[in-house]
Amino acid sequence: MHEVPRSFPACGRVLVRVPKSWSLPAHRAAALAVLLACSTSAESDLPASRAAGLPEFPGGERAALAASFVGGGGDLGAFERLLHDSLIVQPPAPDSAVQGADAIRYLTDLAAQTKTAESRLTPAALTPEGPFVFEQGTWMLRAGERLLHGQYTMRWRMTPHGWKVVLWRWSRFR
Repeated sequence: MHEVPRSFPACGRVLVRVPKSWSLPAHRAAALAVLLACSTSAESDLPASRAAGLPEFPGGERAALAASFVGGGGDLGAFERLLHDSLIVQPPAPDSAVQGADAIRYLTDLAAQTKTAESRLTPAALTPEGPFVFEQGTWMLRAGERLLHGQYTMRWRMTPHGWKVVLWRWSRFR
């Protein structure tokens, strides 16, 4: 099998398997035409979301979330306004998942107690899913000379009050 990674706006990121038995030029040409017509790069997922009727997804919300973990929390009210009422937070062990008001309190307490010099969320994949955007990437924290990285997953939801996080999961920082 030949494996060709592609992104499909309608169904998210997938790995397409093309059988080696597709040796006929017409079959290969047809498969290539379908892949090229349907594929997008990670950078063009956002325009696809606009074409699907979603408002543009600015990085301002992501930057505000990350900044909330610098120097003891910053503007926690602004941070809390980016969190959906039904938020699910899935931190790494030994903590366990929490939802709703408990999840919001967990994150605001964590932000208030975190004293980093820099916090950055860098998306590697953004996938529109109806009124949602699924995001995966790297969360970087700098504390003094120490630089820590962890992986994160978020699901954003468009609400009448703008984009809000409904799911936030992250790995241990290393």
